[in-house]
Amino acid sequence: MAYQMLTMKTEGRVLTISLNRPPTNPLSSEFGQELFSAFSEAGQMDDITVVVITSAQEKAFIAGADIKEMMAMSPDELEAFAKLLQDANNLLSGMNKVVIAAINGHALGGGCELAMACDFRFMVAGKSLIGLPEVTLGIIPGAGGTQRLPRLVGVARALDMMLTGKVIGPDEALSIGLVNRVIEPENFMDEVMAFANKLAAGAGKAMASIKASVYEGIDLPMEHALAVERKHTKENGATLDAREGLTAFAEKRKPNFISR
Repeated sequence: MAYQMLTMKTEGRVLTISLNRPPTNPLSSEFGQELFSAFSEAGQMDDITVVVITSAQEKAFIAGADIKEMMAMSPDELEAFAKLLQDANNLLSGMNKVVIAAINGHALGGGCELAMACDFRFMVAGKSLIGLPEVTLGIIPGAGGTQRLPRLVGVARALDMMLTGKVIGPDEALSIGLVNRVIEPENFMDEVMAFANKLAAGAGKAMASIKASVYEGIDLPMEHALAVERKHTKENGATLDAREGLTAFAEKRKPNFISR
């Protein structure tokens, strides 16, 4: 599929999605539709183990929504817009691949929400900001922010950020667990891709099963969550990767995983 506001590039088992709607990747309905389509397409790529999402814009990952478009929306249209962005982000958390947000600029509002739907968040060191400042515009985070932020950083910190509109820099984001790693600008994409390629060389099926077990079970009572884990243990046990890993261990050699 041809996209107007993003590009997709495959290298080995890593797919890089670069967001490109100048000047700051503002989220519009059209952009949201492209994101949904691109994430759907990525999820169906059998030869991809890791997806990296980054920005082609110099200063912003995604600096928020398209405010001019939102101003013209009715309440029903705002709800539909929120649902579109929620659905796109849910594809990331539900994808049977590891998803990395390479936050190479400001990640505000919908940008923070998209990043939080990823499995890893790597942020460039420097002056970039991340957070959910919607309340300063008299609106609320609507693309999953009110639900994902408390799950990542705890209710107290999440409410402090969302109710005040506070945005934070990379170091504070790292200290509270909002991002996994802060990387210097000159090494940013090299380190992101090195990490992505290291994961891509691993047992893709097992990583997908671990991810599914965590996300499916995290809000369930322990007994039900353990049943989810058993289900994925059984399913993963039938994969070629599982057989290869166990056989390689017995034969004292390095496994050759193929994500099958």
